[in-house]
Amino acid sequence: MSVIGIVAEYNPLHLGHLHHLKYARKATNAQGLICVLSGNFVQRGEPALISKWARTQMALISGADLVIELPSAFSCASAEYFSAGAVSILDSLGIVDYLCFGSENGNIEDLEWVAEIFAYESEDFKQNLKERLNDGLSYAIARQKALEKILLNYKGKPCDNFCDEAKVKNIINAISKPNNILGIEYIKALKRLKSQIKPITIKRIGQDYNSLERASSYSSATAIRQHIQETFTSSCEIDSFLQNNISQECLKVMFDEFVSGRGPVFAEAFENILLYIFRSKSLNEIRSLPYMEEGLENRLKQASLESVSIDEFVKKVVTKRYPTSRIKRILFSALTGITGEFLEELKNNGYAQYIRVLGFNETGRTLLSKMKKKARLPIITKPASYDEIDNKLAVKLFEHEARTTNAYVLGYPFLKERAGGMEFKTSPVYYKATDEGHR
Repeated sequence: MSVIGIVAEYNPLHLGHLHHLKYARKATNAQGLICVLSGNFVQRGEPALISKWARTQMALISGADLVIELPSAFSCASAEYFSAGAVSILDSLGIVDYLCFGSENGNIEDLEWVAEIFAYESEDFKQNLKERLNDGLSYAIARQKALEKILLNYKGKPCDNFCDEAKVKNIINAISKPNNILGIEYIKALKRLKSQIKPITIKRIGQDYNSLERASSYSSATAIRQHIQETFTSSCEIDSFLQNNISQECLKVMFDEFVSGRGPVFAEAFENILLYIFRSKSLNEIRSLPYMEEGLENRLKQASLESVSIDEFVKKVVTKRYPTSRIKRILFSALTGITGEFLEELKNNGYAQYIRVLGFNETGRTLLSKMKKKARLPIITKPASYDEIDNKLAVKLFEHEARTTNAYVLGYPFLKERAGGMEFKTSPVYYKATDEGHR
C-alpha cells in the first residue's frame, strides 16, 4: 500500500490546498494519504482561524485519510523546527513512502541541492553565516547571503562544483520564497534523519503566500483570513469571494464553527493578556522564551509598556534583524508557556515524541492498523491515556499541548465555548465518505 504524506495548516483549507491534495495522490498513485496538521497556533505566530479539529474535518472531507497532529511546540515555530517536527512524525510512522509539498520553484532538484548544503554546513558556510548575522541581518537573509557567497566562490565567479552563475542567481532568488524555504527544510530534515521517504513538489498556483489580493479563485490563505476579519458579522453570510476560493464542504465546516461561536479566532483576541504577560514578566523570564537574543528582552518589555494593541506591540519590536513572524512567535510562546530550553530539549531528542491521531476515515483506519505494527513512537488516540506513556518528555509535550488548547479557546467569540479541558474532551474525528463528517 503506497502512502504519501502532506504537512499542512489549512488555515483555512482553500482551492489551492485541494489542488495539492489531488495532485499528491495522483502523482504517486498512493492508496493512502496522511496529513500532519498544525495545532491551534500556526507557523507565522498566530492562532488558527478555527480549531485543529475543525481543520481536521476539512482535511478528511478534501481527500486526507488520516490526520496526525503537529504539536503547537513545532507548529508555531521557525521553519526549521516546524519542518523537522513534521518530518520526524512522518518518518516515525514507518509506512510513508513520499512527502509532497508545494513550492514556488516547482523543481525538486534545485531544492534538494540547497538542502544538501544546509543539512551539512561546511566551516566556510558557518563562518559566512556568522558574519552576516553580526551585520544585523535576520537569520533567513543572512543564510541566503552566506549561501550566495559560497556558491560564487568569494570572487563573483560560479563554483565549478555547483552550477553556472545564472543558476546560482535563480536559486538565491528561490530560497527567499516562503514555500521554497519550508520545502528546503523538509528535505534537510529527511537528509539528517536518513529517511527513506522520497520528497516531491508541486508548483504553487494562484496568488503568492503573503499576497492580500482577492482573486476570483486561488487567493492565498492570508487574503482569505483578512477578508473574513474585515467582513465577518454575526449573520455569517457566505459571499461570492469565499465561494470562489473554498469548497462548499469546507465552507460549511468553517461557518458551522463561526455560528457555534468557536471562530473566527484572530491574534487581537489575545492582545490584552499578551500585553499583561510581558508587562508582568521579569527580564529573565522573557529571556527564557524561544527565539530570543541578548537585548531583545529589553525591547519586548519596553514595547509592552508603551503599546495598547498587539499590532503596536509587534511594530515597536520589529527590526531588520527581528522580522514580524519571529516576534509574534515569541509572543505566543509566552502565552502557551513554552521556553527555549524545552524546545532545545525536544530538538536534542529527535523532535517528535508521540503520534497524536486527530481524525481518520476507513482507509485511515487501515493505515492506523499498519502504524501500530511499525511506528517507532507511541500512538495517542485516547487523550486521557497520555500519562501512561513511558517517555517523560512525551508526557511533558502533551501537557504543553493541553495548556496551548486551554489558551486558544479563550479567543473564541462565545463565552460558553471558552471552557478548558477540550484536549481531553474531544475525540478524533471519524469521517465517512457518504456523510458530512462529524466531531
